[in-house]
Amino acid sequence: MNNLTDEQHYQHLQSLPINDLQTLLTFAGQSRTGKRQELIDRCHVLIKSSITIREKCEELHNKRHGLGEKQTIPYPRDSTNTLRTTHHQMHSNQHQNIDIRFAPFTFNEDLCVISTPHTVASSKQSSNAPQSLVNFYFLLSAQQASDVATSTFFNSDQSKVEYRKQILLRFTTIGGDSMNNGINAPDKLPPNLYVIVNNRVVPLPQPKPTAKPNSDVIRPGRPIDITEYCRLCPLISNLIEISWFTQDLTVPAPTYVAAVVLTERKTVPQLLARLNRSSAVRPSIETQRTITQILSAPQTPQGTDNDLEVASTSLRLPLECPAMRIRMRMPGRAITCKHVHCFDLEGYLRMNEKKPTWLCPVCNKPALYTDLFVDQFFIDVIGKCPTDTKAIEYEPNGQWKACGEEKQSRRAQREKEAFKAALAAKNTNGKSMADNDNSPTEDSDDERSRTKSIERSTAPAAQDDIPIIELDDD
Repeated sequence: MNNLTDEQHYQHLQSLPINDLQTLLTFAGQSRTGKRQELIDRCHVLIKSSITIREKCEELHNKRHGLGEKQTIPYPRDSTNTLRTTHHQMHSNQHQNIDIRFAPFTFNEDLCVISTPHTVASSKQSSNAPQSLVNFYFLLSAQQASDVATSTFFNSDQSKVEYRKQILLRFTTIGGDSMNNGINAPDKLPPNLYVIVNNRVVPLPQPKPTAKPNSDVIRPGRPIDITEYCRLCPLISNLIEISWFTQDLTVPAPTYVAAVVLTERKTVPQLLARLNRSSAVRPSIETQRTITQILSAPQTPQGTDNDLEVASTSLRLPLECPAMRIRMRMPGRAITCKHVHCFDLEGYLRMNEKKPTWLCPVCNKPALYTDLFVDQFFIDVIGKCPTDTKAIEYEPNGQWKACGEEKQSRRAQREKEAFKAALAAKNTNGKSMADNDNSPTEDSDDERSRTKSIERSTAPAAQDDIPIIELDDD
């Protein structure tokens, strides 16, 4: 590739379209503007002075004319940065093929793997050694770059532009029993992780709180969205720099692997539509059978069989979501839950979209998206009950009744009785309860003021009737 003459390089430049010429100039960090001949002349000057630009030109020419794929030339790296000591590329001979399938991520559906999983060793060898970065490159195809670039939308909640097609960086460990033989491997972020994509620091999930001094920074295992940090252009490599280390040297550090995948972001309405399919809806008869079993379960001092909820005569079932505190619109629960109380699936998904915990708000046990189902019994009950109904009472004979209004009237009665008791406690002047309850009106105030004015007008006349006694000087 380096044996071509200057004239042959110039002919290759003339055979390239404007897009490839601009790609070459972008790779070299030069201006992309100008007419076609100006771009050719500018590229011709560059390939004379740089072997890397010359190789990149040959790469573009070979791919354009189908002469075989050459190694992708990555972006020139800063040779003055002495801390970046380790260098790994996807196509290098040091790359190890690791057969790992990550666990499915609920809000992202995997489309393809951009960079296959490969090991990421610890970057801090000793306390006195400088921290180094493990580098590797990945390349987007023309279709992948186009799909991501055209999938933008404005998120009104976050007030920013986001991508429906997302590029995620995922970590996990290899070895041990936790890998499940490389199938459905959970996301695990290395301790003290630091990620840079194309010389830009990527924000990571908030670390887990700890009171232990000088402990490792442990973050929850989640995929890292690096879409906005990537160059969405084919034939231009993206550089990822990863650094992590552990301060606990008593336990051998596991081997971490990293992979870059292309996914499609799923919205809450799309996930709800999947749950609303007939196959994900539990019939009413099954829920009624479960309630009957709960009511007939024998009482024991330690509880009931299988830790089921028991009421001796009836079972109270709320119609409000315990997490959102609103009336449920799509009631459901997980197949792993032993209770019949439901929660609103839409609110549950929106909470886990912001902070994925996937814990049932009723029993606080794992309730994954794949285990959720819609309860048809509660849908029928909510459709028949008035909007002010808070709960229902389910009886052993299979009948149920709304008890929201009844509960409200009892509460009002208790408040009224408490008010009367407070007034009776203040009644210390011998007056009746009815007198204390009567409040002064405007008519009584006017009558009282009228009486006072009459008394003031008759006061001088009363003084005239008093006899006056005169005393002599003797």
